[in-house]
This record gives sequence, C-alpha cells and structure tokens, in this order.
Amino acid sequence: MKAQATQSKAQSRRRGLPNLRLWRQRRGLSIGQLADMTGLRRTTIAHLEDGREEPQPYHVRLLARVLEISQLELVS
Repeated sequence: MKAQATQSKAQSRRRGLPNLRLWRQRRGLSIGQLADMTGLRRTTIAHLEDGREEPQPYHVRLLARVLEISQLELVS
C-alpha cells in the first residue's frame, strides 16, 4: 500500500510545469506578480509549479510569452 502511495505521488510530480518555478524566480517574479501579468489565478500557477494541475496549451503559450522563453524551455 505504501509503495502505491509513493508511486502515485511520483507520478503526480511529473505533471505540471516543473520548470515554471525556476523561470519565474530567474525573472525575479513572485507568483502574484506572474498572476497579474498573465491573468491566471495564483492558485493555478502554484498548482502548475508543483504538479497538482496539468497545463493546458494556452497556459504554456501565455506563460512562455510573459517569461520571454520558448514553450519548449518551459515544458522540458
């Protein structure tokens, strides 16, 4: 049972945009500032960063444009 919980947790970590936090911090932005710049909710950005939410294509396009990076840099 414990192994299943660990495996499930590991799979949920693969979702989201793990590089989002890195790029946001490199740009010196808080979650709130990035939310204001993109029009996304703070919770959406936090969930994308920690893998609790799958990014929609428009999330990737919007965040990459605001962070001035390619979409590939954001997802890889």
